[in-house]
Amino acid sequence: MANLDPGAVLARLVDACARVRAAARPDDVLDATAEEGRVLSGSRHAWAARVENAETAPRVAMLRSSSDDDAGGAEPTPPPVAALVAEINHARGAFRPLARSGGFLAVALLGSHDAAEGILVVEDTTDGHAVLDLAMTQLGTAAGLALEGARLRARVETVTRARESLLASVSHDLRNPLNTFAMSAGLLRDDLERNDVDATRGISLVSRMERATARMQGLIEDLVEASRIDAKKIDYAIRPESAAQIVKDAAAAAKNAASDKGAAVACETLDEDARVMVDRARTLQLISKVVAFEAKSTGDGGTIRLGVARQGDDTVVFTARALGPGGVPVPPPEEGRGGLALLLARGLVEAQQGTFRIDASDGFVVVFTLPAAKA
Repeated sequence: MANLDPGAVLARLVDACARVRAAARPDDVLDATAEEGRVLSGSRHAWAARVENAETAPRVAMLRSSSDDDAGGAEPTPPPVAALVAEINHARGAFRPLARSGGFLAVALLGSHDAAEGILVVEDTTDGHAVLDLAMTQLGTAAGLALEGARLRARVETVTRARESLLASVSHDLRNPLNTFAMSAGLLRDDLERNDVDATRGISLVSRMERATARMQGLIEDLVEASRIDAKKIDYAIRPESAAQIVKDAAAAAKNAASDKGAAVACETLDEDARVMVDRARTLQLISKVVAFEAKSTGDGGTIRLGVARQGDDTVVFTARALGPGGVPVPPPEEGRGGLALLLARGLVEAQQGTFRIDASDGFVVVFTLPAAKA
């Protein structure tokens, strides 16, 4: 280390920072950071990790590694990242974004607001050389900014996909009542232009327009509700409830809406002992949205079968299976054709700390989970 060429270190650092900045995804940034950190430090092994709550209670969210192909030997044991983050936080109190502990050199990956986005760890072979320490610190800064940028891009992409899904859902649901309204209005205008208005026919056309208007009004209300759910502006009264009773009550309440589509609602396997921690009214609402969503696919004479069962100690699983006439499984709708009802149901589940998915392995089945109430 005594004969270390600062010019060579600087050249390697420039190339390393360029490669790290070119990475687009968080895991690509970490891969590049681990690889360039290993080469720059001359170590055999290096690790880069994204760390959540780095300033308070560090938790490793993503760990990537790089090893010298010529090093041989067994796979190295990952370093104690959380402990090293604590060491860095202590060192940063002395304005040093790096720390040494247990044979490792740890460098903070600092973002634009001097917040730690992650950590770079290498086997400590630098002997505390000032030039290498400075180079590793600069690499950490470049990696932190790149990691922050990649994280923000991922968030923007998620928001964009959600917005596109919302627009697709709204346009899909509005199309039918708008077409009904436009067709009825056109027929009524034709009758008026010919001065041939039959009272019964006219009342029928106006009634269609009124029903279409009511459906559009309901969609607007659902859209407002979806926006409030997404903005977390809804209060939830979470209490222990009987999962089976919620399903029974939801089935009873949803029968009329399903029958409008020619479908029936039935309960199948219900775990009478399963209890959930939920807002009862919101859970009834989400099940009604799932039924409305599936009723579009069952066809006249179809059935929607609701079920519930406990899964382990912490989770209760709800299922809604769409069956066509004669109990024949129906295929799920194309991706992006779920409608606003599906979007609302998913939001209500996730707001209550649950998960939501469509299982297409055996027909069209909506599966969602909610937290189990403790015994």
